[in-house]
Amino acid sequence: MIIKEFKKFKERYKDNAFLKLNEFFKNEEKKFYKKKINELMLKGHTEQEATIKARQGWVSTIGRNLEKVIKLLIEDFCKQNNLYITNDKILKKRNLSKELQEVKRALLVDFGEYALLPDGDIIIYHYKQNRPKILAILSIKNSFRERYTETPYWKLKLLQSEITQHIKVFMITPDKDNEISSSERPRKSRIIMEYELDGIYLAKNNFDGSQKIKSITELINDLKELL
Repeated sequence: MIIKEFKKFKERYKDNAFLKLNEFFKNEEKKFYKKKINELMLKGHTEQEATIKARQGWVSTIGRNLEKVIKLLIEDFCKQNNLYITNDKILKKRNLSKELQEVKRALLVDFGEYALLPDGDIIIYHYKQNRPKILAILSIKNSFRERYTETPYWKLKLLQSEITQHIKVFMITPDKDNEISSSERPRKSRIIMEYELDGIYLAKNNFDGSQKIKSITELINDLKELL
């Protein structure tokens, strides 16, 4: 439902729609809360209980839909360049195809006795001559709330192996709470992610950019550099 609304939003604003994600999701949040709270109160919940449950529901809803929006941004580029998209949730499933089994093996991080998949909301890869090559992992977050070390951690782990050290790790965010948008007295989140990641792409108009902190409109050009 939300992704349908975004497609309409994109028809109106064209590529600028991706710079207005905070505006779009703010409107969708209001509609979601109103509908969800009414539904829950009809089931017998108090207004306070319904509001808490609606808030929890919105956190997971926006996460899923933000990923879908970014897929819309990159899907034409991927089709034109014979690239494929998957994610860590798919790769954790059983009965994977041969191709996805190989993608999974190409991503595994060695922990001695164990091997784990890095977090990856969108994983972009080539598949040529029956062999995958992982180009990039996109981590997508609406806001961080002390979770800003997760993605840099996986980037550092990928760098430790010759098999995975070439994989670029990018963060994409509307930065709803302005945790990384300002370079004046920057927060820890900006300092750590800018230092460790390969790029941070902001889905908004106003921010202090740098060599690594860029507009989401630059993402496709940077992905082209990986081909």
